[in-house]
Amino acid sequence: MKNTSFFLFVLALCMIGNVGANIFQRANTTLLFVNGLRYKKWLKVHCKSGNNDMGVHYLKQEGIYYFSFHDNFMGNTLFWCTLSKGPDYKISSKFDAYVEDNRELHGDTYSYIAKDDGIYHQNRVYPKLHKKFDWNRRY
Repeated sequence: MKNTSFFLFVLALCMIGNVGANIFQRANTTLLFVNGLRYKKWLKVHCKSGNNDMGVHYLKQEGIYYFSFHDNFMGNTLFWCTLSKGPDYKISSKFDAYVEDNRELHGDTYSYIAKDDGIYHQNRVYPKLHKKFDWNRRY
């Protein structure tokens, strides 16, 4: 009887542990970038958070770059990105590409399409592609 009770106790702890882990597990969020620039211009993408530097990525025309992540436990995940137009990359825009908002569902894809007149955005909340940022920062 002691062995059965002990086994059931351990089994219950394991089940509670798995349920608890799933409560705090958040779905992957994805940031996706597309080079929609004309005239075979390249796009430079550089994204960072407080803990991660995703590196510099160069996208040829119609090229795609994306990465996925989980929101941090503290609920304050932030990724900011700089997109720069080739060939000299002097025309850029730096913006917050993802700011965690606990009111929204997690696990969405945030798409950014760089066009000649600005940076366009869409996700589940804003499914229609719309202009979000201008090319407004020069370095």
